[in-house]
Amino acid sequence: MNRPPPRILICYLVRNSGHHAAARAIETAIKKINPQIETRCLDLLETTHPTWSAIVQYVYMSTIRRTPELWEALYDNLWFDWLTRWIRPLVQRGNSLQLRILMDAFQPDAIICTQAHPFAVLTAYAHRQKQPIPLWGVVTDFLPHRFWYVPPHEHIHYVVPTATAVQRLMILGIPGERIHTLGIPTRADVLAKHKWTITRENGRRVLVMGGSRGLGARYATIRHLDRSTADFTIDVVTGTNRRLRKKLVAARHKFKHPIRIRGYVQDTMAVMRRASLLIGKPGGLTSAEAMATGTPMLIIRPLPGQERGNTEMLVRHGAAIHLDRDRDLPAVVSSLLANTKLLNLMADRARALGKPDAAHEIARTVLAAIPTETPTP
Repeated sequence: MNRPPPRILICYLVRNSGHHAAARAIETAIKKINPQIETRCLDLLETTHPTWSAIVQYVYMSTIRRTPELWEALYDNLWFDWLTRWIRPLVQRGNSLQLRILMDAFQPDAIICTQAHPFAVLTAYAHRQKQPIPLWGVVTDFLPHRFWYVPPHEHIHYVVPTATAVQRLMILGIPGERIHTLGIPTRADVLAKHKWTITRENGRRVLVMGGSRGLGARYATIRHLDRSTADFTIDVVTGTNRRLRKKLVAARHKFKHPIRIRGYVQDTMAVMRRASLLIGKPGGLTSAEAMATGTPMLIIRPLPGQERGNTEMLVRHGAAIHLDRDRDLPAVVSSLLANTKLLNLMADRARALGKPDAAHEIARTVLAAIPTETPTP
């Protein structure tokens, strides 16, 4: 007897973050495969513990902005892992009333998590069920940190972008057969929809991005970029950084290069596809989108923690250059734009690392693992 269309729960952490964008990309891909599938895409911490969610976001953003060296020291730290191993099960025990209400009401056939905290919480919940729910942890950085580790189980799977990430998880104790190298999910459907209209032929553009919160795009960086002698348009995406956007709009007449200023955009891949070069920080989704669109990167001031690993991976593969100082930008940008052969080589290396079909492959793999028939008693 055929079962009704499956229900898929997709969980992330922090709205309008890279984790959120990855979750939305997977949800879109699932709906494209079968529009009848019921999905719920939500910030698990905000849904079950809204007060704690606000506190966590405030502490994280404050740490990144004011004491990034502290975050650098704690991120993926073996000693921090050891010190918190007795506390994390209490925070991630997966039996809160709000979580039970959510799960009882929705009754998912599979769960996908794009961040380690909801993955750990729902792993604890799934272990308590008589029939454990298939659970997929989708890593949205090129190198997974140790807090992705949960005790191995036949119903628990991981999705990672590279063979290096597979090796990292295996070192942490995850069986290789539970790890799938499918990539970081992005909205590649945007490019497919505008395949012939989004090109780099109509003048050169240098894109400056700072992530969804605009942390990596600084006014001083853009002013240094404007000193380049090359001919291009500056395309700035400020994200939710309203202060930066307001400052740029007020000073736009002071730039010698044409400048276009955008706030938060949904179709970032379309904006990247028009750019000859991307300047910014290597967040997991930003990096994956740049690789999928074949956009070379100039990385300046990566955030501590996960972005250090992304920087190492992108530079090692020849898809990016890491600069330590803003004042080096004019010379490097002018040199790259004058050296078409090198820029094209970086673009080819980016495309080789990118996986534009990752969201579809993840959706297809998750759905294929769900039984389509009710088991015979």
